[in-house]
Amino acid sequence: MSKMLAMWLLVCMSAIAYAEQVRVAAASNTEPALGEIIRRFSAETGVGVDVTYGPSVALASQIANGAEFEIYLSSSEEYTRRLRALGRCLSEPRIYALGSLVLWSLDADFRSDHWLEWLRDGHGTIVLPDPEASIYGQTVLYSLNHYQLAERLRPRFVRVPDVAHAAEWIASGKASGGFVSKSQVLKYSNLGKGHWVEIPAETYPPIKQTAALLTPAANHPAARKLYEQLFDPGSQKIWSKYGYGKP
Repeated sequence: MSKMLAMWLLVCMSAIAYAEQVRVAAASNTEPALGEIIRRFSAETGVGVDVTYGPSVALASQIANGAEFEIYLSSSEEYTRRLRALGRCLSEPRIYALGSLVLWSLDADFRSDHWLEWLRDGHGTIVLPDPEASIYGQTVLYSLNHYQLAERLRPRFVRVPDVAHAAEWIASGKASGGFVSKSQVLKYSNLGKGHWVEIPAETYPPIKQTAALLTPAANHPAARKLYEQLFDPGSQKIWSKYGYGKP
């Protein structure tokens, strides 16, 4: 076989492999759990998955403007519902899990049984997912308003795009503490970093993590297979492992 023919075959095989990849847009809070689900999927099918993580609202905007993702995992029903109305979904979006909000700190004075006092009487910075870009950020304000703390804490907030950035800030010691998803804190706290408390679910609206199968997946069986796998018993165990509740 000539070198030129061999190179041509390699290029063709690479193009086929790239075309076979499933393209996913996912809210950043899903990364620890979704990573495991994808590894399981790829091990079973041999199909690669290209994932873009970010704030749900930014990803939804990209999809609405024509980004060729095949699966979208949002932290809110609202964004998938809008995409459905725009004709960007192949079927009705489905809730795959319920998210949980956590306050996490590496501060030696932080105690999970006195977290409200720590917030009320502390002086350090508190990192907050931007409520304009993040459902988890909006959820934080709901909860703090419940405790009449939102305005008191406002001068101490440092806003970041999403819970992934918030977790990085806390883990690196840039902030005294902050609000993240339970999935993020389990990823880091399992490494022995800091202490955390789960914010009572009755203080904020349910975080309905919702998935949509998008129109570019119409002729891609692997994308459909991964989408269905998000809801199967094996994946439900993984979602649960990272702190998500059953829908």
